[in-house]
Amino acid sequence: MRTKILLIVLALCLALAPLGPMPRAQDPAPSPASAPTVSLSLIVTDKDGKGLNSISKDQIRVFEEKTEQTVLGIEADERPIDYVILVDSTGTFKTSLQSAVDAAKLFIINRRPEDQVAVVRFVDSDKVEKVQEFSTDGNALQNALNSLYVEGGQSAIIDALYLSAQYVAQYKPNENRRKAIIAFTDGDERISYYQLKQLIQLLYQESVQVFPIGFVTELNFESKKKSNETPRQRAEKLLTTVAEQSGGRVFFPETREQLVASAAEIMLHLRAQFRVKYQSSNADSKPGWRNVEVKFATADDARHLATPHAYWFGPKPPAKPEKKKKS
Repeated sequence: MRTKILLIVLALCLALAPLGPMPRAQDPAPSPASAPTVSLSLIVTDKDGKGLNSISKDQIRVFEEKTEQTVLGIEADERPIDYVILVDSTGTFKTSLQSAVDAAKLFIINRRPEDQVAVVRFVDSDKVEKVQEFSTDGNALQNALNSLYVEGGQSAIIDALYLSAQYVAQYKPNENRRKAIIAFTDGDERISYYQLKQLIQLLYQESVQVFPIGFVTELNFESKKKSNETPRQRAEKLLTTVAEQSGGRVFFPETREQLVASAAEIMLHLRAQFRVKYQSSNADSKPGWRNVEVKFATADDARHLATPHAYWFGPKPPAKPEKKKKS
């Protein structure tokens, strides 16, 4: 499957614009009958960050609130997927927009027939716009990408991700589908209404994975502001946090070849990853966030795991009121 994807991507790349064993704990205690069975997305990569397509349940350990859980199994997750292609349209993204559009087209061309895709652009907190509703029409999706343009505004990346997560979570052609966001941005957050914590909680609650492609090179030329971090450092920290917490992956390409390779890796994860299922030992019926950690069974394993860091148990919490747009 990987070879097929890479061949298609490489054929299109010219169209892109430049740019020691761990001690085993005691066996997990039997779980109460009232405890939930939990299913989490799981991405496995090698030491070089390349996606892998094999892993067994005896190779991992799962902890919920630092207590080891009973792993029931791991299976390939080849469910259809609904995903938003989210594109930065602020003035600071002007030099990267065409490269982002060309890379985004690779996802349209390589999507599976049953996958649904939407296109969203964003500028500031008051302008997060659906350019194309969820569709399987490749021409319509590419036309939407071709229509993108930049304009002035204070970049609101957290807001754009929050609203996109709400959008993809609410879109339910049927229940047995995965949800994701592919974000093309420089990561230069300026003035969002929603907080990062609220965004991460929403991603946990709705099981939405985020795959940012950060065009952060231009931020090298900006000076430090209020903190000791440069704009590039802040951007990389934000995009990395969102990706890791949601169980996705982040990429920071600096060349056309790296951009193509980043897109190929994300396409692999969109087409197939894993689901790890475990029996929770937590019989507490109180709704709330439950922190999760998935580790390899041996500390010297050179592979890497990406999975959400928490899930929400119980009825969904009330949503934060939406920001009222300026009239």
